[in-house]
Amino acid sequence: MLKELQDFGLSQKEAMVYVAALELGRATVQQIAAKSKVNRATTYVQLESLKGQGLVTQIIQDKKTFFVPERPEKVLGLLEKQKNDILFKEKEFNKILPNLKAIYNVDEDVPEVRYYEGEDAVNMYREELIKSKHEFFYSIAPILSDYEMKPEIEDAYHRMIKSIKDYKSIYVAEKRHDDIEAFAQKYKHFILKYIPADKLKIKTEMAVFDDKIWMNNLEGKPRAVLIQDKVMAASFKLVFERFWVMAG
Repeated sequence: MLKELQDFGLSQKEAMVYVAALELGRATVQQIAAKSKVNRATTYVQLESLKGQGLVTQIIQDKKTFFVPERPEKVLGLLEKQKNDILFKEKEFNKILPNLKAIYNVDEDVPEVRYYEGEDAVNMYREELIKSKHEFFYSIAPILSDYEMKPEIEDAYHRMIKSIKDYKSIYVAEKRHDDIEAFAQKYKHFILKYIPADKLKIKTEMAVFDDKIWMNNLEGKPRAVLIQDKVMAASFKLVFERFWVMAG
């Protein structure tokens, strides 16, 4: 619960004090400090912050100061504030974007190359790829001996296929995989072909889409390269189409 409250915008100490206040109802600083296991001085600072965010109310009764938590639904106000802050920042950024573009000094004729090392980095780019729309996506991928169509892999492909208008893929394996071919048949715009491993000995997943080429090493340490270049991508697309004719 504490972690989730931090995700919603509270600091660690704010979350601890807020949860303690919720459990106690009306309570003094000393009572909340004891419950939250945060020292008294820090608890008071956190309560003042929570009061400023509308999550607790301060009352005085019989010359004593008490803090009363607001209903938990008030936390939604933090999310609304975060959303408004993001919209404001996006609006402000769009104002300076033309100026940033004007000073952008990358030669358009020079290919842009990005290198991804480690499983997290490779998977992070895959997620970026899934979230964006593409006119076409053509790939050649070897199926390794330990391959298994796991639910998370199927889900990732499902989300990716939805973002692509024209998806063609060649899988290279020692034998045909019924589960892969059955999965492909679920989608009209996903066409799958097969090349035997003895005819094309590759260990790297390769893909071309938009003006980009993606190469992902499937053996050893995860690492991948993304090349953005219109001419190279167009040439690689022609190579893929040659393999497409060969595939069965």
